[in-house]
Amino acid sequence: MSGVKKRVPKSGYHSASGRRRTTSKLAFPNFVNIANRFKDAVVNIEVVKRERQSNSSRRRDSIGRSDDDLRRTTNIGTGFFFDKRGYILTNEHVIHSADEVYVRFFDEEDDVLAEVIGSSYELDLAVLKVKPPKSLRTLPFGASKNIQVGEWVVAIGCPLGLDHSVTVGIISAKERPITIGDRKYARLIQTDAAINRGNSGGPLINMRGEVIGMNTAVSASSQGIGFAISVDVIKDAIDDLMDGVPKRKLKRRK
Repeated sequence: MSGVKKRVPKSGYHSASGRRRTTSKLAFPNFVNIANRFKDAVVNIEVVKRERQSNSSRRRDSIGRSDDDLRRTTNIGTGFFFDKRGYILTNEHVIHSADEVYVRFFDEEDDVLAEVIGSSYELDLAVLKVKPPKSLRTLPFGASKNIQVGEWVVAIGCPLGLDHSVTVGIISAKERPITIGDRKYARLIQTDAAINRGNSGGPLINMRGEVIGMNTAVSASSQGIGFAISVDVIKDAIDDLMDGVPKRKLKRRK
């Protein structure tokens, strides 16, 4: 019949009670933007032990190394720039007992020798120093009080030596007290973003582009359970870790 409008059903589905529910579009965060903005603020770390040769007649260089001293990689990890003067944060357990620490920047093939400025075994934090690259980008700090369970986060690191790998997940829990060996962590963030060997020392970043934690540990007996040192612990420790370094206002956000 003319003049009669047909009813067009709206998109959606019916519940068990027969009532129609409309669907809504889910908006996902822009992970690509976060990865592109901060990938060059993250570095690969290689820890080296020198195996000394017993023959004292070997020719040695200016710092006492023999030509036949063997460079042996004992650990790998991640770090990130937090100060434009070339200062890098990482875990103490990454560089523990190192003879030498080497850093490799994003999209570079050559390693750069880094200086250990300060470290804390108890807090599992360390600061390194390198000559800053021309394209240096630093990561700003967030605040622990703004961390929300369920919010999206991005982890950038070098798991198993795979440079600048990006994984995503959510905050699963906060303020987790965890003991790993003889280290006691009081305020760890729990996340399901994939963290593996080599991720240690890398940043855990929120969708505002702020560091809210340092990726530190993963459960060996299960999947999807990783831990990061909370950003407030890092900020509280930086002055002690950089004792003797001229103060400079850090790029932080509240």
